[in-house]
Amino acid sequence: MALQPLGTACLGQGDRATAHAHLQEALTLAQELGNKRELAGALNALAQLHRVEADLDTAEPLYEQVLALARELDDRESIAIGLLNLAMVSIGRGSGDRAGAMLLDVLAIAAETGSKPLEQSVLEVCAGLASLRAEWNRTARCYGAAESRAAQTGLHRDPADDAFLAPHIVKARDVLGMTTFAAAEAAGRALSNDAATAEARAWLRSAADTMASPCNGPAATGAAGATTTRSTAR
Repeated sequence: MALQPLGTACLGQGDRATAHAHLQEALTLAQELGNKRELAGALNALAQLHRVEADLDTAEPLYEQVLALARELDDRESIAIGLLNLAMVSIGRGSGDRAGAMLLDVLAIAAETGSKPLEQSVLEVCAGLASLRAEWNRTARCYGAAESRAAQTGLHRDPADDAFLAPHIVKARDVLGMTTFAAAEAAGRALSNDAATAEARAWLRSAADTMASPCNGPAATGAAGATTTRSTAR
């Protein structure tokens, strides 16, 4: 339990070698103990490191294991965390249809559990998905809504999630220009929490319908470290 946040802290400081050593040790100990919850946490933390390194081929199967363990434990929040991370991998691979289905599943879990941090995370990942779809105003709007939520909760993205989102925001600013981006971001910040979540849900459903239209082919279905809630060790 100590090695997981220690490894994540080292990752945040840019010391990937030490982070890897701590997280690999945490994984080995969790495997020896046979504790599924700690194993899920260690796998998730190690996957986050690989995602920072843009090694999606190594990160993805680790996240799949996290999701499987979360389902065995019937831990709804950890299931959502697994889906969020797999959605970011999907977007990183350029597959927005699978990510959209996963995010809708996360919103369903957030509504069931009343988790505001999960809603915040969905808004962040939606910004990345909108960027993938070249919907630049939507990118800025979702980003603004997520940043407004972060100011309320005090929860901020871990290194892996920041590495995922930052390039999408830079791209949207470049395409829109600072003035237009700032206006769309401000509009997102002005949304109430409920309105931002409802808007994200409606957009994801609309995007899924577009991907499922005959001219685009059938949509793929999704399986079923963002904010600090994304660690299954918590």
